[in-house]
Amino acid sequence: MRKLLFTFSLMLSLVLTGCGQVPQAVVKKSQHLGQFPKTKDIQHVYVVAGMAARSYSPKNQSETVAQIENWLTKAQPVSIQLPPPPNPPIKINANPAVLELQLSSKQRVSFSPTFYMAGHSQELNQLYHFVYDVISYQVGNKTLYFKDKDLYNWLKSNQWEEQFNTN
Repeated sequence: MRKLLFTFSLMLSLVLTGCGQVPQAVVKKSQHLGQFPKTKDIQHVYVVAGMAARSYSPKNQSETVAQIENWLTKAQPVSIQLPPPPNPPIKINANPAVLELQLSSKQRVSFSPTFYMAGHSQELNQLYHFVYDVISYQVGNKTLYFKDKDLYNWLKSNQWEEQFNTN
């Protein structure tokens, strides 16, 4: 009986403490997202992807810009609290594809699937944790977040490759 009671209390404590689970991001609806670039201000569109962080240009920039504009009109702002980064930091460049826009003001803005790194493993898929349907929007040193399932999947699943010169 004591063994059973000990086993039960041990299991309960593991459940309550998370059993070594990876911390989760907290996503909440938000009121403000900031302002997206206007279509007329977009000079160049790029996707940066892969271990070598190669830059790819679209086959038809005006179609791609129209598609981006469509996604951004449907964006739902969110606030997000990401778990702290691992200590010591993990140095690896296996990030998801990043959509970059160069504006007529020479400013660059970028969009990428939101992720964080946590845990300890030799397997990348055990270290990278994606915040589903959430996009990180970076302007200068400021990062804002919004939900857009279509843009998220387009970048995360490499659907962009169909529309970009990847040779």
